[in-house]
Amino acid sequence: MRRFFTLVCLLCLAIPAGISISGCTRNPGANYCNGLGYGPKNTDVNAIDLEPRTTGISMSFGQTRQVGTPTATTCVSGQSASVSSYTYGTTDGARKYVDISPTGNICAGRWNRNSGGGISDYTTCNKPDPLPTTNGLPYTSAYITASADGVTSNPVAVYVHAAVSSVTLALSGTAQCYSQGATAQLDAQACYSDGTTQVQLCAPSSVSTANYACSLASGVTSVPACSSAIGTLSYAVGTAAVGTINSETNVITAAQPGTTVITASVAGSGSSAGYFSTCPPKSIAVTLNSGTGSTTPITVTKGVTQNLTTKIVDTNDVTITGLSLEYQSTDPIDISAGSTGAVTASYPGQAAIYAVCQPPTCNPTPINQVGVYGTGLSVSSNPVNIVTPGTASENAWLSSPGQSQYVVPVNLLAGTVGSTVRLPYVPNSMVMDRLGTNIYFGSSHELMVYSASNSSLSLSKELTGIPGVVLAVAPDNSYVLVNDQTRELFYIVSPTGTSVSTYGGLANAAAWTPDAKTLYITDSASLGGDHKDMLYVYSTQSGFTSHTYSSSSSDGGVHAPAITIPSVGAYLSGTTTVAHTWCPTGTVSSTGSTITDFYPEGDTVAAQTDVLAATTDGEHILGAAIIGGGVTLSDIGVTIPAGECPSAISNGSTSELQKLTLTHTLTQQPLSVSATAVNQVVTSPASNLAFVTYTGTTPGASLPYYKPVTGGAQGTVGYVTLMNGSSASTAVTAPLVGAFSPDDSLFFVSTAGDNLIHYIDVPTLKDTQQISPNLPGCTAGGTDSGCTRSTTTTYVPATAIAVKPRTTT
Repeated sequence: MRRFFTLVCLLCLAIPAGISISGCTRNPGANYCNGLGYGPKNTDVNAIDLEPRTTGISMSFGQTRQVGTPTATTCVSGQSASVSSYTYGTTDGARKYVDISPTGNICAGRWNRNSGGGISDYTTCNKPDPLPTTNGLPYTSAYITASADGVTSNPVAVYVHAAVSSVTLALSGTAQCYSQGATAQLDAQACYSDGTTQVQLCAPSSVSTANYACSLASGVTSVPACSSAIGTLSYAVGTAAVGTINSETNVITAAQPGTTVITASVAGSGSSAGYFSTCPPKSIAVTLNSGTGSTTPITVTKGVTQNLTTKIVDTNDVTITGLSLEYQSTDPIDISAGSTGAVTASYPGQAAIYAVCQPPTCNPTPINQVGVYGTGLSVSSNPVNIVTPGTASENAWLSSPGQSQYVVPVNLLAGTVGSTVRLPYVPNSMVMDRLGTNIYFGSSHELMVYSASNSSLSLSKELTGIPGVVLAVAPDNSYVLVNDQTRELFYIVSPTGTSVSTYGGLANAAAWTPDAKTLYITDSASLGGDHKDMLYVYSTQSGFTSHTYSSSSSDGGVHAPAITIPSVGAYLSGTTTVAHTWCPTGTVSSTGSTITDFYPEGDTVAAQTDVLAATTDGEHILGAAIIGGGVTLSDIGVTIPAGECPSAISNGSTSELQKLTLTHTLTQQPLSVSATAVNQVVTSPASNLAFVTYTGTTPGASLPYYKPVTGGAQGTVGYVTLMNGSSASTAVTAPLVGAFSPDDSLFFVSTAGDNLIHYIDVPTLKDTQQISPNLPGCTAGGTDSGCTRSTTTTYVPATAIAVKPRTTT
C-alpha cells in the first residue's frame, strides 16, 4: 500500500511538469539548418564567398594586392553571417610564389618574416628567387582561400608572372567593323620579360605565328593562352557610345558608329590594347511628309513643328538606329531643325535642311584612326528644301566699315530710319550671326559686341584683348573669328571673349558651315605684304590645318569661300576656281592611319572668279570676275554625292584614302555693266535668283541679276533699273552691297552716288522704294582713329547690311 501511494505521488508531480515543457517548445529543430534540432544553427557560418572566383587575380613578381573582403552567409537564403576574423591560406606550401598575410594581403613572392631590426612582418614582398620556369615561360599559379568558424571559401586562382610590357587586342572573327548590335569576344596576346632581355608571349590560339606581337623565347615551341599564363584580362572602352562590354564574359557589343580604343588591364595596370569599330553610315536618306523636297520645296506652316524622317544604313547595309545626327539649316533664323529632326518655321522664308553624321558627336575615332573602316569621317544626307509662306517685317542695320563710326537701324518694310548709333571706334568690319542675336564690329582697338535683340542696338561687350577684323561668325553664335592683321593671328573666341583657339596667319575672308563645326578661311597673295595664297581650315575635331593653293585672287578684293550645300566642302575664288572637300587623303594600315591632307582639293573649274556664292538647293556655285575690263558671270553646276567618303584603295598591306571628288558643268556669259571690282554674288533663299553687286564710277548704273536653271543649262541675265522716286536715277554709280529679306520678297541694295537703300521687289524685279540712311562719314587723319576715307563728303553709302526678321504682321 505504501508503494502504491508513492507511485501516485510521483505521477501527480510528473504530469504537470511534462505539460509545461511541451507547451513552451513546440518545434525544437527550428534554430538548426537541418530542422531536426542538431548540427549547424541558422546563425552559424555556412558558406564563404571569395572573389574574383571566375577570373582570378593576376600579379607581377614582387607585387602586392589586398584580397577583397570575403562574404559569409548562413544556411538561410540571403542572410549574412557574422565573422570576427578570417584566416587566409595558399596552396603554395613553400610560399615562394604566392604568399598571403594574416590580414589577406597577397604577395607575388614571399613576405618577410622575422626580419629583425625592428622591421615588421608582412611589410616587404620579395619576388621569387629563383624565378619560376615552365618550358621557358616564367609563370606559375596557386590558389588562396579564406576560412572562418571551420568553413573554407571557394579557391581563387592567383597568377604570378613577369611584368607585362604590352597587350595587343585580339577579336573573335574576321570582321573589320561590326554592325550595330553585333558582338565579338575580346581576347588578347601579351608580351612580358623573364627579367633579362628575353621576351615572352602568351596569345589565343586564333593568333597566327606571323601575327605574334613579339618573338618566342628560345626553345619554346608553343604559346599558352593568356588566361592560363597571366590570368584573365579586364577590358574597358574609351568611347562608351561605340561599344559596351560585359565585364563577366568580356563580350563587346557594337553600339553607335565609330572607332574606340580598348584598354586592357592585368596585374593592376592597364594599357591601350587595340581598337574596336562599329560600322559607319553608308547613306543617310532624309524625307519630310513622304516627299524628299529635293526638287519641289515642301511647305511648312509657320508655328507648326514637323519631323524629318531618316533612313540610315551602314557599310554592311544594316539599318542603324539612334544615330546622333546634326540637322543643318541654311536659314536657321527662319526655319530651324532641332537635334531630333524637328523642323520649326518661326518666320516666313526658305531653307534647305540636311542631316550630317559628323565627328566627334557622330562616327568618332581617335585622330590616328581617322578613315579606318570609314570611321572618323563625315557623312551627309540629301537636302530637303522647305518654304514657309507669308510676309515678315524686317529690321536692318546699316554701316560703312572704315568710312563711318556710326550704325543706322532701319525698319525696312515701313521705311523708317532710326537714330544713328555711334560706336566706340571706327569699325573695320561688321558681321551678324545667323540667329540675329549679336552684331560684331571689329577694329584695331577692340572687338565691339552689340545685342540685336530688338530694333535698337545696345553695346554688350568691349573686348580689348581681341583687336582685328571680324571675318565670320558661327551660324549658332557660338564662335567668332577675328584676324589680328598686325600680329598676324587668328582668334576664335566665344561671344563673351573666351578664347577657343589661336593660329598664325592672315586672311581676307572666311565662312562657317551651317553646323558651326568647320570654318574655311582664305588669303590671297595679291593683297601684298605677308599675305599668301593659303586656305586655312578650322575643325572642332582636328583643329587648324593649312593648305597652299595656287589659284590666287585676280583683283585683290575681299572674297568669301562658298560653302557647298550640303557642306561637304567649299569652293574658293581665284584665277581658277577650286573646291576643297572633307574626305581626307592618307594611308590606312593595321597599325592605324596617317593623314596627309584633311581637306584635299576635290574639284578644279577653268573659270576665273572674284566672288562666289552657293544656291541653297546645292546645284549651283555662282561666281563673277573682272576679266578683260568687263564682268563675266560663271554658273558652275555642281553634283554633290551624298553619303560616305569613297572607299579606300587597297595597296598590299596599306590602303589609300580617297578624296571626295565633285563633278561640275560650266556656263559663262558677260554682264553689261561698267565695274572696277565685283563685290558680291547674292543668291536668293529660293535658289532661283541671284544679284551681282560691284564698284564703279559710271552714273546711271543698273543692278544685274541672274536666273539659274537646272541640268547644266545656261540661265538668264537681266538688269534692274535703279530709281529715284518714279524716274530712273542718273546719280547711281554702282550697287555696292545687297541682302535678301528672309521671306524672299525683297532685295535691299545700297548704292554709291546717291547713298540710298533701294527696295527691289523680287516677283516683279522692280525698284519700288528708296530710303536715305544718312550715314555720317568719319574724318581720316583726325580724331576718328581707323578712318580710311580719302574724301570729305558729309554722308557715305552703306557697305554692310545685316537683316533680321521680326514677328509676322
